[in-house]
Amino acid sequence: MAEAVLPVAVVGIDHHRTPVAVRERLAVAPEAVAAVVAAIQQVCACGEVVVLSTCNRLELYLGGTTDPWPALQLLAERREVDPEALRAGCYQHTGVAAVQHLFRVVSGIESMVLGEEQIVHQVKQAYEAGHAANHTGAQLNPLFQRALALAKEVRTQTGISRHKLSTASVAVDLARQIHGDLSDARLLLVGAGDIAELSARYLVEAGVRHLGVVNRNAERATFLLEGTAGRVWPWSGLGEALAAHDIVVCSTSAPHTVVHVADVRLAMRQRRAPMLLIDLAVPRDVEPAVAELNDVYLYNIDHLEAVVSGNRAARSEEVVAATALVDRWSNGYVAEQRPGQQALMTQVASFFAEVVANEEQRLGRKLPRADAGELRYGLERVGNKLQHRILKYLREHPGDETAERVVREMLGL
Repeated sequence: MAEAVLPVAVVGIDHHRTPVAVRERLAVAPEAVAAVVAAIQQVCACGEVVVLSTCNRLELYLGGTTDPWPALQLLAERREVDPEALRAGCYQHTGVAAVQHLFRVVSGIESMVLGEEQIVHQVKQAYEAGHAANHTGAQLNPLFQRALALAKEVRTQTGISRHKLSTASVAVDLARQIHGDLSDARLLLVGAGDIAELSARYLVEAGVRHLGVVNRNAERATFLLEGTAGRVWPWSGLGEALAAHDIVVCSTSAPHTVVHVADVRLAMRQRRAPMLLIDLAVPRDVEPAVAELNDVYLYNIDHLEAVVSGNRAARSEEVVAATALVDRWSNGYVAEQRPGQQALMTQVASFFAEVVANEEQRLGRKLPRADAGELRYGLERVGNKLQHRILKYLREHPGDETAERVVREMLGL
């Protein structure tokens, strides 16, 4: 029954099942989202779409349909990726399963770095972009709003995000494993976005004293270097910057590689020490063939999985706790979508709205000098607090006919 009243679906690929070489071809840049959504809406005959495209996943959330595969098939064909080859690594969920999947993603359970906080920001950005463009409605708006509320609950009620780990922090751990004491290392950030900012923070905390940034926006690069003895390099000086640094972390949003074999080969001719490159971008920033050069060590985002495995095992108890919250919230959300419970919750809201309106009219006659705006504001605050308790009670008892009967009798509905 839940499937019939919950026409939501998701189809996607992630780091668990699909290599970065494929993920980068399907990544959707912010400026391309509108065109992708328009095409999906036409092919899938659905009115609501949210595109979540990150380094580790590409997911298409659809409202108004229970068949999401055509959406990914369309994107694959546009990017010249064989849809049939993609089927083995993709996942599709509809109805209840789609709700559970989104809740697991936003909680950090599905992340490469378990419990990472960046995914919440990414889901929020994807949803808000869809909402602002009128790509979301009655199906996806409440779903994503509830998912973001759950993310906060998971982080306050469990220890899954303890230590505030992120992909950037794991990259720093990898650098420490290979290079040793980072206080003597010269590190270069290629790109100055959110991931670069996280990387800079962790590098400084790890003891890095020499930090360089190559970025097209010099002002942004200067901001990242605040409080450190670093240097901003112009984009035209990328080759010189590579030669001057031991560890390079790349995280631009370019749709193509920006560090090529010729760049690194020339830089290595000017060095006597090995070079470590950590490519956190999707699409990748560093040409894969760079790994074939002598004394050059290249790691992309998929290589970080080995570093992460220990982190995942250490947090197994927190995963269980977070999963329990996800299951409870998803079951509650689905139950709320039942016509009976939805109608009751609407009735509860209407009941208190009517009480507030009647009291406002009554007090307005008795207190003619009262500020009408302040009076209504105060009454609505009281009504909302009382209403919240009742709605919370219903959410905590999904599908409970006794609970619904108690509320109806209590309010005379």
